[in-house]
Amino acid sequence: MGSVPRIPEDPGLPPLHASPVRILVQTLTHLVPSDGVAGDEDPYSDRLISMLDRICKHTWNVEFEPGAFRWYTYGDEFGYNNRPCFFLVDYGNASNDDDVPVISYDKPMPELLQSKDVQDELKELPFTPQPYEQERAPVRETVRTRLRRAQGIPMEELHYMKEHPEDMAWLERKVKPGFWSQFLAQLNSHYKAKEEEKTLQSLHVTTTISPWEDKKTET
Repeated sequence: MGSVPRIPEDPGLPPLHASPVRILVQTLTHLVPSDGVAGDEDPYSDRLISMLDRICKHTWNVEFEPGAFRWYTYGDEFGYNNRPCFFLVDYGNASNDDDVPVISYDKPMPELLQSKDVQDELKELPFTPQPYEQERAPVRETVRTRLRRAQGIPMEELHYMKEHPEDMAWLERKVKPGFWSQFLAQLNSHYKAKEEEKTLQSLHVTTTISPWEDKKTET
């Protein structure tokens, strides 16, 4: 894995303070680091937390803490290489969101904050969180997102997909062949493990003799 783009040595901030601020980082998917902070079993979470942790350490010299920092991502589909992705970390509180400064680490994309698209996206993500109810996406779309993000697929979602062949067909049409192969590998691995578990349980039942059967044999 390549190194992350260079972040300026002096972002212009003292160590962690109460002043509200937004930190925006743009990089490429294949450059997002994996520092092992979340373990090897979930590559997506490890790369996500690793990046957030590096941002916090560089900016405030502290580790990332979900309760202290608010964060958003865009384009974090780590199953792809060489695609732009964005990380936004918010800290502090403000009476007026418009007054909150935004500091951009814009390598390798110069003048990131001057982009109208970026400005529009920032307006869609208010600094002060608003209450909302998140709609649950269809399982097949959730599975597609997990594949693009290089996430593992939970057992219940694999089971749902197997029981709905129409969604399996939809997924095959909507993802690249490499992602489809990864999905089948996870599906087959899960059900192979289930079959092996059933076989072991069956062998245990047939080879176990109850105490009553022992007494009958002795007489």
